[in-house]
This record gives sequence, structure tokens and C-alpha cells, in this order.
Amino acid sequence: MASTARILSATPEATTSASKLDDPSPQSEHVHMQRRFLLGPLPRQKVLPPSEKRNKRRHILTRMSSTESDAELMQIIKTHARSFFIGEGGREEDWSEAEEQSTREEMYQRWKDSEWGKAIHHLRGKSSASLHKNVLANNWIGGTFEIGTIAGVNIMSLSRASTQASASVVPLNSFSEPLSFPEEQSNEQQTQTVAPPLELAEEHAAQPLSPTGISVPEGEASRVLTPSSSTGLLHPSISRQHDSGPSQPQPEPTRHSIIKLPSFTRSNGSHSKGKKVVRYDLSPVGSSSSIPPASPTEVLERTGTDVSGTSAGAMSLATSDDPVPRGDVVMRDRMLVSVYNAEDVNVFSHFDESVHRVTRDLKYEARSEFLVVWRMDRIEIYDNYTLPGKEWFTGHKRLAFIIPLKEARTRLFLYSFVDLTFCITCSPTSRRFHPVDMKWTIQSSKDGSNLFIFKPMSRSRAYDWIWQLWRHRGGLLPPVVEIWNPRLDSKLKIDMPGNVDITQTYKIFSKDNLVALCIQSLREVPDFKYLIEGQLAEGNALQLCWREGSFLDWIWLNDDVDGLPRDWAVLCGLALKQSSTAHLELRLAPHHPGFVHRKDGTRLVEPPAIEGYVDRIKPNTNTKQALYLSSQGGNLFVLNSSDPHPPSPLPNSQLRTSEIIRGVRQVLDATGVIDLRSILIVRRANHPVMQHMHDLKEGDEIQEIVVQEISEADREDVGGEAGQDKQLKMRRSFELLLKNGHVIRFEAYSCPVCIEWVEKLQALVHYWKIKHRLDATEEMELAQISRPLITPHTYAEVNRTPYAESPVDPSAVPALGSIFNWCVTEGCKPIIKGGKVFMHRGLRGQYGLVDLVLLPEYLIHFRVSPKSILHSSAKKKISLVNAYVTSGYLASQMLPTGEINPDASNVPRRYADGLETDDQEEERLFVVWYTKAPATASSSDAQSIATDGPPLNVKRKFAIFRTRSKLERDVWVWALNIAIEKIVRARKERERSSKSGNVLEDL
Repeated sequence: MASTARILSATPEATTSASKLDDPSPQSEHVHMQRRFLLGPLPRQKVLPPSEKRNKRRHILTRMSSTESDAELMQIIKTHARSFFIGEGGREEDWSEAEEQSTREEMYQRWKDSEWGKAIHHLRGKSSASLHKNVLANNWIGGTFEIGTIAGVNIMSLSRASTQASASVVPLNSFSEPLSFPEEQSNEQQTQTVAPPLELAEEHAAQPLSPTGISVPEGEASRVLTPSSSTGLLHPSISRQHDSGPSQPQPEPTRHSIIKLPSFTRSNGSHSKGKKVVRYDLSPVGSSSSIPPASPTEVLERTGTDVSGTSAGAMSLATSDDPVPRGDVVMRDRMLVSVYNAEDVNVFSHFDESVHRVTRDLKYEARSEFLVVWRMDRIEIYDNYTLPGKEWFTGHKRLAFIIPLKEARTRLFLYSFVDLTFCITCSPTSRRFHPVDMKWTIQSSKDGSNLFIFKPMSRSRAYDWIWQLWRHRGGLLPPVVEIWNPRLDSKLKIDMPGNVDITQTYKIFSKDNLVALCIQSLREVPDFKYLIEGQLAEGNALQLCWREGSFLDWIWLNDDVDGLPRDWAVLCGLALKQSSTAHLELRLAPHHPGFVHRKDGTRLVEPPAIEGYVDRIKPNTNTKQALYLSSQGGNLFVLNSSDPHPPSPLPNSQLRTSEIIRGVRQVLDATGVIDLRSILIVRRANHPVMQHMHDLKEGDEIQEIVVQEISEADREDVGGEAGQDKQLKMRRSFELLLKNGHVIRFEAYSCPVCIEWVEKLQALVHYWKIKHRLDATEEMELAQISRPLITPHTYAEVNRTPYAESPVDPSAVPALGSIFNWCVTEGCKPIIKGGKVFMHRGLRGQYGLVDLVLLPEYLIHFRVSPKSILHSSAKKKISLVNAYVTSGYLASQMLPTGEINPDASNVPRRYADGLETDDQEEERLFVVWYTKAPATASSSDAQSIATDGPPLNVKRKFAIFRTRSKLERDVWVWALNIAIEKIVRARKERERSSKSGNVLEDL
């Protein structure tokens, strides 16, 4: 019998303590965009207002004479005036309208008095004809500036004040008794029971994507709400039941225990009797009136063809006991499917990647992209006919396989948590047509077994398929859902309510509701203030994730590919627990750290990135080659000077997004790259004649920064043509001494610009060398999850007895969150991920070292040669549109037979940065399946591929990569899947049209 509960009134103490983190402050700004400088001036041709015959897209100040740029500038100044006032030493209490007006005038005056402000004002004062007439007199304009900075304020910094302390809530009036599990009662005797209210957090729309698939951050501020409950769950301070008038006293119904209070256990890895438990002693209170529950989302109420093929359609199937109407499509997607069959009829009790590796007598049948359709109680797998025109004649695609879902021999397993591939084993099926009834009958064979491994393109869509199939097959929710917080070494247990509608369960276990519950409850832990509260105040956030071993999978999408709500975004991971060790965790979601710690404990902040025009001096002929250098991450990209996408000196409101797009274009157009770790030293040139080789070694005692004292002649150099003055050319030049003995000389615009290049570039080299060494150390620490260190630690004490080191708990390693950082999910930087991997050269070739760079829609690589000056770019750029990623055993099957010997001994390896690994080769492989539009395709064919996607039988290419360790492989696969997820969501119409249409056979 259902019971009614009245929401507990809030205490002032609870409200005050819960809202401490909601007050935004200037210290809460958290910048994930790296500072960036343009060194030297820009070519006048890139800044001039275009003439009638010029291409407007090649110029920065295309609207220089228009008043729109001034209006946008004044709006930016108005937005950041308060930050400028505080930065100049002003106080918050002194801020007023008069101060705001004065500050805005001062900021505008500083912009006009700056070097670029004067240059732009000078250009606006001249006519276009006179400007183009005097181009040859001086081809350069402006000077060094920080991108996105006006009057000393960086407008690209984003305020990320934490808004997780509270969320909007909706009370629900009734629940049933909790599920009774006698075997669990002995472990939960110390947990008290209360009737807490529910919290329904607001659904947040997914971030919009630009045409290039780059995440565009929204500037809107989140609504700050105040929690109003001292219990573990929150409720609104004003109830909707009192809106129509004063409340009337109601008889109090019989009280029942509903949901047991979450228990928080702090343990040190052991299950001793002395563990600490935080308890809340609250009695259930009856409700004063019957509050109708909040109605489900309108989309979830649709039925029939309105939701066919969407997650909402599967949602209606899971929440309803009515049979699915004949012919209705529950879900449909294009997937990469691997098909096997076996003569053995024994049902697999468990099947995953490890079992597949050792299972014999599995006959490979097919691996291709199929259209997978779930209709009624079966899954239909379609592909194209081999005979041209047959699909047009029959009106449907070829039905290749049928999987009956109701048969006892049909089993669902999680194949790989890293790829999120799932497999289904079933008996072989055949069809027979009855002309009397004009129907097809599906018969199952008693001989043999079929095995299908499915890889959806979208990872979130894979979760949806696994969850809905698991629920349809009778999967039961566990009695308790545990959420582990490794930072506080605490565990939250939430009992699963029984005899309630599944939509109400989704509201309880929504992502925002669980995060708010954990924050409110974990405040009782003494260390929360020191370990969590400070991080939240700085702009970090607590997020939920599923973790298996050292692999993190953040729960970051509340909507599906079609834009419909995924209410099961958290609970869908419970389907994985049936065949894996994945568990739910609440972690701080860090972005890419912008600093490293030296050995002495001091913090080294990442230096700002740099870019600019230079001339490369060729060693043999001393001729100049105009280039453009741009640092991105730990690399220095080299571009041609014709169109290197230089930054704009004029700030704009969309500067952050445009900077990400500009960085992506620079990497795509780069002709080569220099790894900053390969640079031994950066120095000013000390001889007029360039030496193309040097004899310095990395172990030699050399100065970190070699900069000559700035002379008076250096300060007086205003730039321009040096003519025949060899000494001036030498003073304007700087050299990169590489570890392989080569020397690269560049000439800057002037001596001051040359000194800036030396100082800032050497700082970047120093930082990234330390960064890579620390990354290797953290990776080896995480590798201790499965095995001890390859080279054990040695001690200075001679008589010290070495003991075996205890295994490392991956949840307690802070580096795990920084490796799987949120810059990848939110698209904070142009490069999603980069690093050196080994790429298989063709099907029969060997592995070659490449510098792999992942961009929002492309995966590009640069060929690494030990004796080359720079790594040249490859012409082939892998498009991630309509791409799949597989790893592990599935990836190893793409190699020629005999290339991997599973019986071979695994030899430990040590790399130059100190990384030591002994992972098997199969665990270090991943494959990218991609398509490429034919170069000779007509315009109509190209338009069809762009809108509808390639056909199912398109010839797919694949690239095989091998990393240094399993952890590196996991991070690459995770980042690639996120990039593909964003592409799918940015091209909704394309994905919808590629799997829609009346192409199904009527059974």
C-alpha cells in the first residue's frame, strides 16, 4: 500500500551552509583557454579593408569602416568593465554607475592609445585607394599583442562558478514500500529509514555545435537555487500545493518507511568493524495534502510512429506492459556488426573480449556496416543487395539476419567496456513463406549458434541499446545503488524504490538529482570543506562516471542523438554491471591542468602559447623562406605564410569559438610540426654564417635560456628590411638546437621580436619537458592497478628491507581524472588529443612512429623521422564523419594472420620519457574505420553523401594504431568516441536520413 509523505521544513542552518558555494566571486573564474600571443606585426595585406577586386574572406578588418565594430567593442568593454575595475585595485563596495561609466571610458581610451588602436585609427582615416597605393612602402602593421585582451582584461576567460550546491526540485506525494531482499537485510541493519522527498533536476540542453563540430560554450549564467532540507535529499522551499490558496489541515495518514537513508562509509580498503558511518536520524512525516506527481516529458508520452526508432520509443516499451504493435520500430541504427557462427549448441554463460580470445571453433562470417532494426520481439539486420536495382524493385533492403529476443537461447552480453560493444548469442533462424496466410514465419534451428558483436557509431546510443535490450529481456534493477566518492573515501547507498512507475525511478536517479544529493549529504563528512568545497569554489564540478579498472566514462549527455531526454543516463550503466566490474563514482571533473609541480614542490604555470611570422634561413644558400609558426600544446606547427589564419587584433563577442576554429584550421593546413621535447635549447644567433649542425648533448651543462643582454641598438630596431647588413640580420635571428644535432635558424621582424621568440619559446620547451616526464610517472602509477612496477623502487638506505608494494587503487589516483579530463568533452581547445603512436603502414607493412593529432572532425598524423628537421604532414587526413573505432581483440583481427603471436613472451619496454610498460600488443591496438568520398563523384553524388551518408556497402578503409601502453590506448579510444559523438549530434539530419525510409521488409 502506498504511503503519503510531507516534506520536512528546512532549517536556517542547513540553508545557509548549503548556499555558501553559490555566491559568485572574482576568484571563481576558471580559465580553460590558454593565453596566446601574436609575436610581431601582421602583413598589411591581411589587415587592409578589401578593395572591390579583393577577396573579403582573406582580410581581418573587413568591416573596419563600419560602426558595427565600434558598437561591438563598446559592448565588450561594458561587459568586462567590472573585472577591469577590480583588477586595478578597486573594491566591490565602491562599484557604482559613475564608476562604471568612468571605467568604460578609461578602457576605451587605453584601447585607442594601444599600438593596434592607433594603427586601426590611422587606417580608418585614410581612403582605400591611398592605402593600397602605399602598400609597398611598408608591408607590415602593428606589433605584439595578446589575443583576446583589451586594456589588460582577457575576454576569453569563462566564469565557471559552481552551481551544484542546489538544484530545482519537484515534490512527489507517494511511493511504495522499498524492495524487500532478505539476503541484504543483515548488511543494512544499521541504516535507518526515512521518507525523504524526491528531487527532479532541470534538464539541460546539449551545447550547440558549429558546422565543424566544435562545442560552442553558452555564456548564460545558471540559475542559483537554495536547498531547503537538512536531509540527504532536497525539496523546494515553496510548494506548488499552496498556489491556489491557503492550506487546509488534512488528516495525517499512516506512516510507512519508504527509502532507507543513504549510508556514508569511510574505509581504508578493509572491512573492519571500526569503520565510521555517518547517520541521519529523521522520522518520516506525512503529507498535508495529496500532491500530484510531475507529468513525464511530453516527448515520452508519444506512442506509435511518432517515436519510432528513437530512445523515447524504447522508453515507452520499457514503461508499458502492452505488447508492441505489429510492424512498429522500437529502435534502428546503422552499426558495425561482426557475425560469427559455431556448431556447438551450448549456450554461452558469459561472452566478452577475453572469452572470445580463447574460444575455438568460431567461424567468421561477416564484418560490415548493417542497418540494425528492433521490431516487436526480434532484431532484424539489413544490408544492400549485391544485384543493382533489386532494392528499387523489391522496395526494401536485404534481410540478412534475424535475432529472436524471446527465445531462451538468446543472451545479451557486454563485449568491451572500452569500446562499449555488446554481443548477442542466439540460435540460427530461417524464414518460410505461407501463401495461404500471406505471412512469413520465423523458425529457429536446434543446431549451431550465431554470435553478433554490435558497435554503434555513437557511444550514448550504445548505452541506449544495451539498457533497453536488457530491460526487455527481463533485467532487474539491483536493490541498492552505490555511489563511491574516492576523494573522501565515502560511499552513498540509495535503495531502489519498489512498486513505483519507472518514470518516477528515473527522476530519483537522474544525474543532477544524484549529484545534488551527494553534495548535500557529503557535507557531513569532516574533510568535505578542505577537499571538495574549495575545488567547487574555484569553478570545478562534481560529476558522475562509470569506472572499470583505469577507464573512466563520464556521464555527460542528458539527451539522445535525436535531442530527446535520456532519463536513464545514469541507470543504463546498471546493465553493464551484469557482465563487468564497472561501478558508479562521483568525482571532481577537472579540465586540462594548466600547471605542473617541480621536484621541490613549487608550481610551474603553463606559459602562454605563441605564433607569428618568421623567415627560415636555409643552411646552404642562406635564402629566406617565409613561414608562420604556431604552438599548440606541446608542438610547434609550421605553416606557409600565404594563408596561416592569423588572429584578429579586434576583439569580438565570439572570440573564444572563433579561436578554436582558427586553431583547427591551422593544424589542418600545417606542413610540418616540431615536437617541443626534441628542442635542446633556443638561443639567439651568435654568428652571421649559420651552422646547420651542433655537437651539444642533452646531458651537457648548458643554460636553459640563452639570451644576450639587450643593447641600445636592439631597442632602436623598429624592423623592416635589413638589406645587406649581416650583423643586423644576425641580431634578428634565433636558432633551435635539436636533439638530433640539427640547427634551425629563423629571422624575426626586429630584434625585440626576436628576443620575445627566444624567451617565450624556451619557456614552453622547459614546461613541456617537465610535463611529459610527469605524465609518464602518473601513467606508471596507474599501471600498478594490475601489476607491480617493472623496475622496483630502490632506497638510499643500505640496510633497509624492501617489501612488496601494495596494489594501487585506481579510484584514489588523482591523475585518473586529469587523464580523462573534461576539456575533451567540452571542447576547450582546438586539439582534442595528441601524442606519438605507431601506425601500421598498409596491410602488410610495418609500424611507423607518427605524431597523431585528434581534431573535432579529423584525425591527422605527421610522419616522424629521427634524423629529420621537422615531422612532415601526411596527405591523408582521416575524416571521422561516419567513422567507427574498435580496439583490443577486434582490432587485432584486422592484422595479417600470424603477425600477433599470443604465445610469445611479453617483453617489458622502457621509453625515452621513463615510461615502463609490459602490456600485451593486443591490448595496445585500436582501429579507425572510415570512409572517403570518391574524387570523381559528381556534384549530385557528393550532395547525396553529404546529406544521406554513404551507402551500407561502401568500401571502408581502416587505419591500425598501436600505443605504448593499454592506458594510452584507452584514452585514445575514449577521446575518439567523444569526437564521433559530437559529429553525430552536430549532423542530426544526416544521421536521421541515413537510417530512415521505408526500406524494411514486411514480415
